[in-house]
Amino acid sequence: MTITATDRATTVAADPRTLVDPETFGKLVDYFAADRHVTRVYAERAVEQFLVFLKAHADNIDNPDFGMPLPDGSIGRVVPTLPVDAVWHAVLQHTVPYVAACEQIAGSFVHHIPILTEGMMDGTAVTFTLAALHKTGYRVDMEFWHGEAESCCPPNPPTPGVSQ
Repeated sequence: MTITATDRATTVAADPRTLVDPETFGKLVDYFAADRHVTRVYAERAVEQFLVFLKAHADNIDNPDFGMPLPDGSIGRVVPTLPVDAVWHAVLQHTVPYVAACEQIAGSFVHHIPILTEGMMDGTAVTFTLAALHKTGYRVDMEFWHGEAESCCPPNPPTPGVSQ
């Protein structure tokens, strides 16, 4: 009698909540839910995707072979979609848990630098962002990653003290 075992490797994506301590996760969710007037369930899912975004950023910040050239000559690594950027804007207003999340995931503060590139407009940036997100090994909720990445801020914001 011959017994054949079939080895099927099953990969289960990690829970994004484990990227930060429970207190930091809870505070980020609370601030986002209150700022955007969304349900707690939606806020938790959105914050999870924001954390995976930060992880993808951290994993690729020093990778010279990953990303796209930006207008200033630097390399853009990952870009948020509008739902994920909404989380970023909400939690940036609460620096203590935001800094804690950045330090726990990226090892240092992650700056929000609004830009708009051709790759963001034609969908290329989202394509390489999705690849980076999946590579983290954390759960990617595609509801938050459909559509194009867009700049959340005007390309030439007014300079304080300078009349336009």
